[in-house]
This record gives sequence, C-alpha cells and structure tokens, in this order.
Amino acid sequence: MKSLTELQEGAKCKIKELTLNKNLKKKLLELGLFPGQEVIVLQKTPFGGPVRLKVKDYCLAIRRNDANNILVDECIN
Repeated sequence: MKSLTELQEGAKCKIKELTLNKNLKKKLLELGLFPGQEVIVLQKTPFGGPVRLKVKDYCLAIRRNDANNILVDECIN
C-alpha cells in the first residue's frame, strides 16, 4: 500500500484505508473518499501544497498532510 502523496500525477487507484482523526475521516467519507472508491491524482502542487483528485465526476483538493494518511491499493492503469 502507498499513500496518495506517493503516487504520480495521472495515477488511478482505489482507496484502501483512511487513517485520519474521526471528524476529518467523516467529512472525507461524506465527500466520496471511502474504501473501494477509485480516484485519479490530477495534480500535486509544489512546496507541500494540496493534492488535487478526481473522485467520480468532480475534483477535490485536500491538504498534503491529510493525503499522506489516505492509503491506496496499487494503481490501475
């Protein structure tokens, strides 16, 4: 397993586990980031900025620190 921040831009993968605090985990689950969901890493901004993801039919930017705590299965290409 890898974290979202370890993936290259354009990588497609499935979420395996969210290792975040209770409140943030609940919020991300409500936004569609749940185990089994496919996501695409659209952009990793420089200097520790947010990571932009495509989830279903919308884009979502999350803090890099939070993306470090989202574990994913191997990429699907």
